[in-house]
Amino acid sequence: MLPDTTVVKTVLTGVAQVEVTATSLGVVVRVPHEDTAAVLSALKSSDLGFVMLVDLLGTDTDEDVELTYHLRSFARDEELYVKCSLPYDGVLHSVWNVYASALLPERETAELFGLTLAGHPNPARLLTTDGEEPLLRRSVPIRTLKEVRDR
Repeated sequence: MLPDTTVVKTVLTGVAQVEVTATSLGVVVRVPHEDTAAVLSALKSSDLGFVMLVDLLGTDTDEDVELTYHLRSFARDEELYVKCSLPYDGVLHSVWNVYASALLPERETAELFGLTLAGHPNPARLLTTDGEEPLLRRSVPIRTLKEVRDR
């Protein structure tokens, strides 16, 4: 079931300047990156009850890195997507204090897209070693099996 877009807009009035749209994916809330934590906190504590962060996804759009926070409300059986954009090499502000389940996806996203992770209790690399290129950026060439083995 999809949440009512007008209800979502009403909950977020005064929190941040948001754009709420119903898409083929579901209801998407677009926010400026600096307001992401406030929006997530408002959605979690509201009557809508988006108490679970299902996942945090990153996408290289060729212009910037788009982050998608996938939220779930068990009480209303609804899902919602909060999206924001960051410039390449930008700073990803942690939301682990709003959703503890963001701890590992934030580290993974920051590492694989070349973002700096701020406000995280353990911002260390998770998957690769220091000096490795941000592997999920479109500008990074795909390596052959031989290149991977010879490293």
